[in-house]
Amino acid sequence: MGANGIYGLSGSGLDIESLVKMGMMNKQKQYDKMYQNEMKQEWLKEAYVGVYDSMKTFKNNMTDFKLQSNMSAMNATSTNEDIVSVSANGAAAAMSHKVSVSKVASNAYIMTGMKDGSPAEITFANNANPGKNYLMDVMYKEVHTTDNGDGTYSYTVKDKDGNEKTVAGSDAAITLTLKDSSAANAKEYAVTLTYDDIIQDKKTLSDLASAINKSEANIQAGFDTANGSFSMYNKTSGEKNIINITAGNDDTATLLNSLHLSAYNAQDNTLGSELEFDKDDAVEAAKGTNAQATIDGKTYNLESNKITVAGVTYNFNNVSEAGKTTTVNVSQDTDKIVDNVKKFVDMYNTLLDSLNDKLSEEKYSDYKPLTKEQEAEMTEEQIKKWNEKAKSGLLYNNSQVRTLVSDMREALYTPVDAVDSKYNSLSAIGITTTTTKGHVTLDEDKLRKALTEDPDCVYQLFASDQDSSYIAGSTNTNKLTAYEKKEDYKNTGVANRLYNAMTDNMSIFENYAGTSKATDDQSYLGKLISNMQTRMTSFQTLMKSYENKLYDKYDAMEVALSKLGAQLSYITG
Repeated sequence: MGANGIYGLSGSGLDIESLVKMGMMNKQKQYDKMYQNEMKQEWLKEAYVGVYDSMKTFKNNMTDFKLQSNMSAMNATSTNEDIVSVSANGAAAAMSHKVSVSKVASNAYIMTGMKDGSPAEITFANNANPGKNYLMDVMYKEVHTTDNGDGTYSYTVKDKDGNEKTVAGSDAAITLTLKDSSAANAKEYAVTLTYDDIIQDKKTLSDLASAINKSEANIQAGFDTANGSFSMYNKTSGEKNIINITAGNDDTATLLNSLHLSAYNAQDNTLGSELEFDKDDAVEAAKGTNAQATIDGKTYNLESNKITVAGVTYNFNNVSEAGKTTTVNVSQDTDKIVDNVKKFVDMYNTLLDSLNDKLSEEKYSDYKPLTKEQEAEMTEEQIKKWNEKAKSGLLYNNSQVRTLVSDMREALYTPVDAVDSKYNSLSAIGITTTTTKGHVTLDEDKLRKALTEDPDCVYQLFASDQDSSYIAGSTNTNKLTAYEKKEDYKNTGVANRLYNAMTDNMSIFENYAGTSKATDDQSYLGKLISNMQTRMTSFQTLMKSYENKLYDKYDAMEVALSKLGAQLSYITG
């Protein structure tokens, strides 16, 4: 049976399926050609996007070669790192500095420490649960629970002195008010735990620390189960940063006093006397200290132990001995600069070589995209090898890729006029081409010599912009004359030139092919492929209609032959 009926009943002997298929061959060839053209455009779009992605990666990498810290790297050393450790950025000058530290900054810090002048441990009113560290055991000698029958509880508690009271489970057992700053408008932070929390839920000293940490105060609390010590510290150093605690009720004051907290003095590494807490009394338990250091004769008073002066970062670790200074020596980090130039050469060659490969890649004109019917007759390996040939040369001698390569080479070979020395070109510092296609190599000895004679030349060669209006994205570029643009370009460093070249070419590639395989990106190829797919869909509808007409035609023929056969049988009957 064909699509529209049963064939062969007339005795015609015709193979209708084959006749229809033959009748469709011309239409199928037209569709296959459309399919192959559309597929080729998809491959071309994919090839363009691949180059776009390579440009994007290269462009992002160029940012590293515009950084003074990379291309004019400096190294700093300290004669006494126990007192001050140092590092330097590219803005630092090669010279020596003298440093003395009279104070180091510290954080406000309290811990279980002293009781009556001796090392202390947390006092528990009830020792029936050793190692559990329940808050109720610290605060109360006895606890009796009453179930009120309505889902609530009340408790009768007795402290270590025998004082007894009955409280509701929802009442506040512990209420702390914390301040982390001595500023007049410093914010207060509340910490509250109910009797249900500490008795029914059996909250511990660790839970109290967690509640403090969740209060949003700039204070970190902790409980060391191994040593049985409770501690709190302000996360920020400096004398303005404190730990101020107010006990909101007598039970809270009892708890705090049972912790035997003392303030730590970082300047002399000692603990102060035990802190005492009373209901509603604000206690400044501890305050941080500022660092004080003298660098090259100037004294700095700092909230932290870190400062950057003239490109050198100083970290103060300890106080200097009386009358002694530490010497900081700053010199150029030649090895780091050389390593970064090597990275640049490798990145440049990787992109340039891949583009040149695409420009010269052999094109196999006889290998066209496979149709679905052709793929059905081949193995996966055969399809893979065929497509490799079919995709080869998609960007052969491509004008847009050629422009990109030309821009890259021009950026590299044009001297940088902003560099006021003989080392105003990459060739002068040892970066030269070794092939007609622009592949470059680095003469490391020549680079090191240039850095010795002109330490800033590499940074200027790569990063100079000379207030350039040429920089990609500038709003002034359209106002420049051709001469001004040319002069501006000559003053622009190589990394900036390449960054701009990538920006400009990426825009062209994006307009032509988009940034992904998707066809709904409004790029030229995206819209072209979408239009081709629409035409293919319409053509498939036309093919189906034409196929149905062929079957209708053979249906009518079969009916006519059947009637003729019947008439002949009657006549010859």
